[in-house]
Parts: sequence; structure tokens; C-alpha cells
Amino acid sequence: MKIHVDKLKKTFDVKTTNKVMRSVYQFQLDSAKLSSSQGKDGVGIFSDAIALIDRMEDFLVKTLGLSKQDAEKLDDFFESKDVQKMANYVAGRLLGMSDEEIKEDADNSEETDSKK
Repeated sequence: MKIHVDKLKKTFDVKTTNKVMRSVYQFQLDSAKLSSSQGKDGVGIFSDAIALIDRMEDFLVKTLGLSKQDAEKLDDFFESKDVQKMANYVAGRLLGMSDEEIKEDADNSEETDSKK
């Protein structure tokens, strides 16, 4: 499957092997677990935030086969929200969503977040 990541200005050919799909589902599961900070103290919340950043970067590096240079860009060049959008976009594409569906889902998510 061809996946174009605008921020990296590259298109990647990713095969939807069991290993890749397992990684997609694990990323989604980890993200859901780590974003829920109910009942956690400050240390737990910050530990989860760091773990989520690491998980997003690791997911993109492994799934897209990023070069060392592109992997470093994730850490040094892009804002955290951009890396999160990239990871969610790649996961969505691998789960069979179209670009339009991903954009609509992201728009709905942003709208829900703004109402909180």
C-alpha cells in the first residue's frame, strides 16, 4: 500500500503483513491506554506522555522504515501534534481508511476536543 506522508514529503510502500497490522493495533491500543490519565498522579501522567511520544515515533520508524535522518526529524523538527497526526494517518490508512475518512475523523476529533 502506498502511503504519502505530507510532512516528510515522501511516499512509502508498506505491506500489510501480520507484523505490520499487529503493530498498528498495538499502537492504537497503547495510545488509548496512555491517553487515559484518570486516577493518575503527576508522575504517572508525565510518564504516560513520554511513553506515548516514544510509541508514536517508534511506530512510524518501524512501519515506514524511516531512515535515521527522517527518524531524527520526528524528534527534532516536527511538533508533537504533527507526529501524532502522522502516526494516526498511517494507522488509519493501514486499517483501510481513505484520506477523506481520515480527515473527517480528525476534524470530528478536534471538534470534540474543543468542546471539552
